Amino acid sequence: MRPAQRARHKGWAALLTLALSLALVHPALANERVTLQLKWLHHFQFAGYYAALDKGFYRDAGLDVAIREGGPDVEVENAVTSGRADFGVGTSALLLHRAHGDDLVVLGQIFQHSPAILLTPRKTGIQKVADMKGRRFMYSNQHGDMLALLKKNAIEEKDIAKVEHRGDARDLIAGKADVMMAYSFNEPYILEQAGEPYLAFSPLTYGIDFYGDNFFTTRATITSRPALVKAFREATLKGWRYALSHKEEIADLILAKYSRERSRDWLLFEANQMESLIQPTLVELGYQSPTRWRHIADTFSGMGMLPEGFDPSGIIYDPRPGGNYRFLLGALLICAAVIAILCVIVMKFRQLNSVLQAEIGERKAAEAALKESEQQLRVTFETLQAGIVMVDPQGIIRFANNRMAEMFGCSMEQLIGSSYTSHLNPDQLETGSELMRRLMTGEVSHASTERHYLSGSGGHFWGYLSGRRLEAPDGSLRALVGIISDITDRIEAEQARGKALMLVETLLAQSPMGIIVFDGDSGNCIRANQAAADIIGGSVAELLGQNFKQLPSWRGEGGMLEQAGLVLADGTPRALERELQSTFGKELTLRSYLSRFHVEERSHLLVMVQDITEEKRLDRENKRIEAQMLNMQKLESLGVLAGGIAHDFNNILTGIVGNISFAQMVLEQAHKAKGPLNKAEKACQRAAELAGQLLTFARGGQPIKKVFSVKQLAGESLSLVLRGTNVKGRIEIPDTLDLVEADEGQLNQAFNNIIINAVHAMPGGGTMTITGRNELLEPENRLGLAPGHYVRLDFRDEGCGISESDLKKIFDPYFTTKASGTGLGLASTHSIVTRHGGLILVDSTPGRGTAFTIYLPSLGEGAAELVREQEPGASPAGGGSVVVMDDEELIRDLACAMLVQLGYNATACCDGAEAVALYRAAREQGERYDAVIMDLTIPGGMGGKEAAQQILELDPDARLIVSSGYSNDPIMSDYKKHGFRATLEKPYTVREIARVLGGVLPVR
Repeated sequence: MRPAQRARHKGWAALLTLALSLALVHPALANERVTLQLKWLHHFQFAGYYAALDKGFYRDAGLDVAIREGGPDVEVENAVTSGRADFGVGTSALLLHRAHGDDLVVLGQIFQHSPAILLTPRKTGIQKVADMKGRRFMYSNQHGDMLALLKKNAIEEKDIAKVEHRGDARDLIAGKADVMMAYSFNEPYILEQAGEPYLAFSPLTYGIDFYGDNFFTTRATITSRPALVKAFREATLKGWRYALSHKEEIADLILAKYSRERSRDWLLFEANQMESLIQPTLVELGYQSPTRWRHIADTFSGMGMLPEGFDPSGIIYDPRPGGNYRFLLGALLICAAVIAILCVIVMKFRQLNSVLQAEIGERKAAEAALKESEQQLRVTFETLQAGIVMVDPQGIIRFANNRMAEMFGCSMEQLIGSSYTSHLNPDQLETGSELMRRLMTGEVSHASTERHYLSGSGGHFWGYLSGRRLEAPDGSLRALVGIISDITDRIEAEQARGKALMLVETLLAQSPMGIIVFDGDSGNCIRANQAAADIIGGSVAELLGQNFKQLPSWRGEGGMLEQAGLVLADGTPRALERELQSTFGKELTLRSYLSRFHVEERSHLLVMVQDITEEKRLDRENKRIEAQMLNMQKLESLGVLAGGIAHDFNNILTGIVGNISFAQMVLEQAHKAKGPLNKAEKACQRAAELAGQLLTFARGGQPIKKVFSVKQLAGESLSLVLRGTNVKGRIEIPDTLDLVEADEGQLNQAFNNIIINAVHAMPGGGTMTITGRNELLEPENRLGLAPGHYVRLDFRDEGCGISESDLKKIFDPYFTTKASGTGLGLASTHSIVTRHGGLILVDSTPGRGTAFTIYLPSLGEGAAELVREQEPGASPAGGGSVVVMDDEELIRDLACAMLVQLGYNATACCDGAEAVALYRAAREQGERYDAVIMDLTIPGGMGGKEAAQQILELDPDARLIVSSGYSNDPIMSDYKKHGFRATLEKPYTVREIARVLGGVLPVR
């Protein structure tokens, strides 16, 4: 080659290299606008396209992609062929469009198996696909495998009633349709969540295994813009690989940018179900098998949906096309043919003589061989386990083997000459006749299908028929030849398996117990029902992502992980109760049953769980209630003793306190004795408080009741006790809390005792919370209280807690864990609550705080706010006459001295009879006493109750005041019922007498 020519060739090569480089980098130079048309609504089904767009894979490839949502009425193929979209997402039905002239090309497969199913609720009564004829369909013509499945069961589009397909399986539940063309990873989720039993029919069950979703374009686009098509394909596959590796991220992306119609759990369920259809670990994303397309085309052809011998190879996109060697191959073939012809001519001449000589011998040998072959063929026909039948163009059986007669349940004489369709089960007559017609007319040359046949009188069997045309040399039909295999066992096994699977699925869905199945070797969870998810606190999808060997909640000595290992090792079932915190943060007590079973020689661990958290809590509470009931019996006996001591103690204190207060009145303010007397009075007040606690604890300390709301009382107690401490208080009591009729002072004392204990339990600070609510207790309730309305108050602290041994003695008198405690605080609190017809419970865990629960009978009616009772008015100026009746001389003398000091005329007596006599004498003289202070209990004499009745008979307007240090009678709490105007509790001071008289006598 001359230098000039070499230079020109080098120049052209450089220009060609530059052109190729520009073509390859073109997508990166400018973002070219293209449109992708989806076939359905936004779901995880299209996750790869969303990922490619959101992660910038399209942008990096030089593409500006717009994703357009589809739906039941969207014709994706039409959108692409018409130019409204550059690319589309389709199914194997693209072959049907190619047969009609649309030159569509699949760029890559995403779903190796079609997710399309026919979905129907069990309530429709549909048991098989053939039952769907004439029923209402939520129909979409996007799925070729669905059309093939219907045609295979002799159902055409005209045979169904189409209703609007909104993509919502709830239309099936509502009865708007009988059958829905659905996806296996979508719509069944809705029916399972709603608890609606259903049947799903997959084309795979009928041997129709088509590709699922793919992305495609037109041949014209590939020819005119090859670099763009290649860039789009590579970016899309990259997006799908990213989406399958980041399911949760893409689920959040779909919820944020595309659709909130479905929940996050839905999208993750869909993603996990899709993976088994995409099979990314087994098949490279985007890969297309020519053999698979050939199978799909043959399936369509066998049902008359494509022409016989249709070539599907044009639908496959080749990202790496090779060179064109057709011309060279043709030349080589021509040369080889010429050489072969010459060789044949030479060989023919050499063999001609030997052939002619051996012709007679060969003919005889051929006749013998033919006879032997016919004999072998007959033996084969008769020993074959499949039935063989030959049907003439009129549908009459002209030949059959003995096995065929045996399967049809008749003799060979009855079989030969009978009509083939007379052996079909009536439910197969229409479809069987149609298939025979198509074979006879030549629409199809062969067919394979399942048929239901009759066998003798009343019998039947399922057969797999493989039929083919037997043609004459001119192409006319001579006969139809069919081979029928008995598949009854397989069909019945499949039906039984389907029923068993449906039963298992129903049991799993309806079981109240949580059921989880783990792979024994890997530890991965492979099955879980909704009850297990509800108990443990997560979702079914989250449970399926767990591995029991890695669960923290299963670890620990004697825990579930150790028990699971033992069960898998020896196969002995085991039960286990354990408190744990699930991986979802839920604290619970579980009763678990672990057992081992095998599937296909592989060990599996079955775990059934039952939430017994509430059962255990109630059991502990019932035991505490029983212990406290026993404690109450002991406390009642101690109460009698405490009440007697308090009675005598109060009488003594009355003399001491009264004399001190009297002495303070008569001494000058600057007298030296004032200080000691004040200290003595304070000491007596502390003694009186101790006596008051004893009185409350005693049986006779009946409450003096009035109607009020405990919300305000609890708030005041909390504020008062916590003042100056480092403990915070919180009140969570609604305004709708019912009113109670109780002794406000006693309840205040009870609340204070509980709050004080809480402060002592939290030296480092914390929060004291009081909550309240209304409760209605039924008869024979577990608390042992009378049925009716109650107010429940809970006092919860964050302190050190109480040990189990101390809890048993916490309400015992004089039991205390504090160095300066009296041991009467909680004992008196217990007595106060019990005296009000209520119940107090305690629950505590060392290190985690204590909770006291109080139940008090309520009126069943609430009030937002109550006005407290007004304090009594000012004391009268004195000058009236008062009778003091008491069996203690010291108290009589002291009370009279106090009254005289207050300006009253005082008269003393020692029992009720004397008091009645004094009052009667005054009435007979036309006078009356302004008031009578009466001791309630007079040993060996008439007490205040009986004396009051007799005085009121003399003077119904008599002003009577009851006074006592202790009472076994509820008179002190219900004094008005017995005719008294007020109460004067011992010990009392001058100020107390003045206050009580001020509330009874009119102001002068």
